[in-house]
This record gives sequence, structure tokens and C-alpha cells, in this order.
Amino acid sequence: MLEAVADERLPFDAANYLADCIVMNDDFDYADEAVRDAVLFIEDDSGRFATGEDDWRPTRADTLAALAHLD
Repeated sequence: MLEAVADERLPFDAANYLADCIVMNDDFDYADEAVRDAVLFIEDDSGRFATGEDDWRPTRADTLAALAHLD
């Protein structure tokens, strides 16, 4: 999901919604902490409120840095 967002194959808003569904599912089992952190990175849209912009998205560099934690 992170790679698809970074490569602009998956819109951030769609990934954010999907990640939010995963987080809200009590039965979801994360493979490890890195996967959990990646899902939480996509799910966190608090920047929207911090910047006051409706169209806030993490930068490609931020997304690639989160993706690097999976390696």
C-alpha cells in the first residue's frame, strides 16, 4: 500500500480510508511492528488538521521513508 501511494498508483485518500478500516478492525493481525507502523502512517491524517488544509498528504519522501522501515 505504501509503495502504491509513493508511486501514485493508489490515491492517498483511498489508502487512508483502507488503512482506517484496518485500524478499526479489532480482528486484524499485523505481521509485525513495521507493518503496523506502515498502516498507522497511512491512516494518520492529522496533518489535515495541523495545516488547516483539506488536501493535506504526506510527501513522497515521507512515504518512501515509511516504506524503508519495512525492509
